[in-house]
Amino acid sequence: MEWAALKLKQGRAAYDAETGDLHVKFSGSAPVRHANIPPHVYQNLLETNDPHFYYQYYIAPSRVSPARRGPISMISYGLKLVLLLAACSLLMASDLDTGHGGIFEESELRSN
Repeated sequence: MEWAALKLKQGRAAYDAETGDLHVKFSGSAPVRHANIPPHVYQNLLETNDPHFYYQYYIAPSRVSPARRGPISMISYGLKLVLLLAACSLLMASDLDTGHGGIFEESELRSN
């Protein structure tokens, strides 16, 4: 898979005809992988006078996200889950009947 220059030197593209994977890199950004791109779309990207517009309109929606999250991301989600559970338990604790100060008589417990 070889990189080809796009017109107006705005970026480069590489296409794997066997898998349909297209890699695109514009100046100032990281390369992005796209899956299941037909050969004619890659050819049009190489031939267009405005590759950035063509990319944004026809190719960008098929961007492939990384399959796995890094450890920092998983830690972040774990902390958010802990905070959410703590907030829920605080809300549930504040919903208790405050009229008795949290103390119930035995007869009140049996009647319910």
